[in-house]
Amino acid sequence: MAQVVYEFPLNEKVRNYLRVEHLLGLLSEPKKTCEQHTEIQFFRDFFALLDLVERIDLRTELLLDLHRYSVTLNSWLSHPNIDKKRIELQIELVCTISEKLKESKRIGYELKSDRFLTAIRQRFSIPGATCSFDLPKLHYWLSLDKNTKQSNLHQWLEPLTILKDAIYLALEFIRNREELSDVSAENGFYQGVTDSKIELIRVQSSQTTLFYPTLSGNKYRYAVRFMKFSQNDNESTTVDETVTFLLARC
Repeated sequence: MAQVVYEFPLNEKVRNYLRVEHLLGLLSEPKKTCEQHTEIQFFRDFFALLDLVERIDLRTELLLDLHRYSVTLNSWLSHPNIDKKRIELQIELVCTISEKLKESKRIGYELKSDRFLTAIRQRFSIPGATCSFDLPKLHYWLSLDKNTKQSNLHQWLEPLTILKDAIYLALEFIRNREELSDVSAENGFYQGVTDSKIELIRVQSSQTTLFYPTLSGNKYRYAVRFMKFSQNDNESTTVDETVTFLLARC
């Protein structure tokens, strides 16, 4: 049975991490972008990512979380019956990425000097302003051969590699804090208590069900409510039956 995982951040930091991860995932296959002629959507997602990382201080947050991850990994080395070699390799990876992040310039800084990107970026904030009369330079670029465009996409994504690696490790650290376990929600509603250490609620349910979870929460408590899905109704209705699902408080 197919399963789908929903993730609900409990603070602004993790919310930003997940948004960056989502956008990086959309940009991860330049080859497919050129083959499917979805370059316009690539630029929309790319500029959305740049807008996000320029607005927030990801670097400081990531360095703090990677330091916490390293401390946790080092503490595991003293535990009996643990794969020390695997832990040491992970510690080395965390330290390497942390050092690269420290040495790097502000995320996305190199892309500000790219004249082509600078010339077209502002127009993407205007609805429908990617027509040939708005951006003739872009439409000329779109007519170039696939290999040239693919090479350009890789070139623009390269400065974001360290961000991708750091986000992946930071979210891995958070997600691995607790495994998913069975929970029942009477009348489609479940409530729990949280604390400052819990930053992410993960909910896994069957993809074949006709309902989906929503979450409300703060630093003291959270609530998961399942809603019936319908494309025809103006509003979704709450589930009035017991729902069994998997939950992790990370």
